[in-house]
Amino acid sequence: MIFARTQGRTLLKRLGILALATLLVASCFSLSRALAAGEPYSIGAVLSESGPGSSLGRPEADSVQLAVDEINKAGGVSGHPLKVTIVDDESNPTTAVNAVRSLLDQKVIAIVGPSLTQTSLAVSPIVADAGVPMISLGSSAQIIEPAADHKWIFKVPITDIHMARLIQGALKKQNQLKVAVIYRDDDYGKTGLTHFEDAGKSVGIDVIDSEAIASTASDATTQLTHIKAANPQAVVVWTTLPSAATVIKSYRELSVPYPLYYSDGAATGVFLAQAGDALNGAYIASLKINVADQLPPGDPQARLLRHYIDAFDQLYPKDAPVSIFGGFGYDSIYLLKTALQSAGTAQADKLRDALEHTTYLGASGMFRISPSDHNGLAQDSTVLTKIDGGKFTIAH
Repeated sequence: MIFARTQGRTLLKRLGILALATLLVASCFSLSRALAAGEPYSIGAVLSESGPGSSLGRPEADSVQLAVDEINKAGGVSGHPLKVTIVDDESNPTTAVNAVRSLLDQKVIAIVGPSLTQTSLAVSPIVADAGVPMISLGSSAQIIEPAADHKWIFKVPITDIHMARLIQGALKKQNQLKVAVIYRDDDYGKTGLTHFEDAGKSVGIDVIDSEAIASTASDATTQLTHIKAANPQAVVVWTTLPSAATVIKSYRELSVPYPLYYSDGAATGVFLAQAGDALNGAYIASLKINVADQLPPGDPQARLLRHYIDAFDQLYPKDAPVSIFGGFGYDSIYLLKTALQSAGTAQADKLRDALEHTTYLGASGMFRISPSDHNGLAQDSTVLTKIDGGKFTIAH
């Protein structure tokens, strides 16, 4: 405001009135913030509750709500309840982008999701431009790496590079060095294949044939016929339901003789129920949640996993049995809670900084997030499982 020239006493009087008014406004503002101490922290979640990614997104949505309800029942975060708005992106990148824009307009403090690599890659530039933290539930390391170029983006699932190394360790042990890969024909499968090939170079694993499959494919005869002609020593399948079930069906029908390894995209009990006995003998990369009942008593995750599994099965039987994907949703909210407590505020830059220095033991493992690693899970979070009698068992 520009004041006209005036005599000294009049100017001092006006300045005094202005100072008093400013003090009163400041006092009222402080009071209003104190009264608003219990207002909710609003979180937006964009998840694939329908479409090809629904076997991931439904348990994630359930588990996000479960974590929010648990935290609020315990008093919220420093007196603030959590409020979550969950939007179904239909496993579609365009729908995910529109959902994220709508949630950002609602001034959410963070975005959880999306569920898939391709939807996460579609929305991350928008979230970054808005300067709001995002915790993706997608698989690919590409979502967060390099961390310096993905300042606002974090993710819960262990990277596909770690899962590639887990599978390759087993392949190496069995001297299965020439492999064929069936990969889902999208960003999840393509980056999974690339990272599998890159990780394999240092241990002598050679991909001699790779075959794309649509996420909703109903037959894999063509892919497996090509693979049989290539004569690998093992087959790696980098996809999720429903095409994961399509592969095992065609695999048995064609009597494919090579050992079968699935990426963690297939690490769900829903797959085991759909495939039945056909899946026995196959290997699936996983986290400990699928073998929680087989962990030694001293395992630091055992108690937490038992709590989460029991709560999920009781509250969301329609999406049971529990899976690693539900664990991703559950951990995303507790990571936010931990960071909010550390930051002491929901201010975006401070919350982002707190997330970047968060240590948290969750359903997925021990997170040690850092400025150079926006995931924070280590190789010891992974476990290779073998399906035996329709159940996940720890492979030895």
